[in-house]
Amino acid sequence: MFDPISKQNPAYPSKYYEKIIVAISDMIAQGILKPGDMLPSERELAEQFQLSRVPVREALKILEFLGMVSYVPGKGIFVRKLEISSLLSKIFFGLSVTPDTIRQLFAIRLLIEPYAAGQAALYAIPEELEKIRGALEEANGTSVVNYSLDFHTAVISASHNSLLLEIYTFLYSLLNLVRKRSKIENRYKTDPLRFHSEIYNCICAKDSEGAQRLMREHLQHEKVYLEDMISDSTHPTTNT
Repeated sequence: MFDPISKQNPAYPSKYYEKIIVAISDMIAQGILKPGDMLPSERELAEQFQLSRVPVREALKILEFLGMVSYVPGKGIFVRKLEISSLLSKIFFGLSVTPDTIRQLFAIRLLIEPYAAGQAALYAIPEELEKIRGALEEANGTSVVNYSLDFHTAVISASHNSLLLEIYTFLYSLLNLVRKRSKIENRYKTDPLRFHSEIYNCICAKDSEGAQRLMREHLQHEKVYLEDMISDSTHPTTNT
């Protein structure tokens, strides 16, 4: 099933267990190994990779931690269906919390949300448009942060890309958690209702370019304010 691991190639990944992880992950990504398939035993894998069982065992432990495989006592090691939210939570396990972390997380929002808004303009169905409108109507009855989350979630749901929705849901929670750890306030420079209303109108009009442009402008507007808050938190003023 697996080719022997080259011991001559110094290119990354350089450690044997990393090469094993790449080999198994590639077969899962290509669909050669599917959820429910049983992997060869640790001994058989060591024979196929022509390595000792130590790096094989280390690779399997990491793959199990990432949720890509699971060990069933008395039966063997099986490929699991990969859940993006589970994988992302594992990535956060070792994530350092710094102002740069917040900037990088927000930069990911800038990448995915304008695209999602454009896709929503193309593919949103009436029920999804109603859900977006409902989020707008909540603006006067709930906190800005909560209603904003509902609006952005509804827009991304309307993009008909379930992977984007999983990434966004986790990303938003992660951004808020990092903000709290860094003692950076989660608020807005201005009420986002104006931007949200205009984005909604573009989605209803199937104006994909307009929806993307406004979502990008909205997030860039808040990014400037985020930088101000980061600066304030890292260089607090003192009263004299």
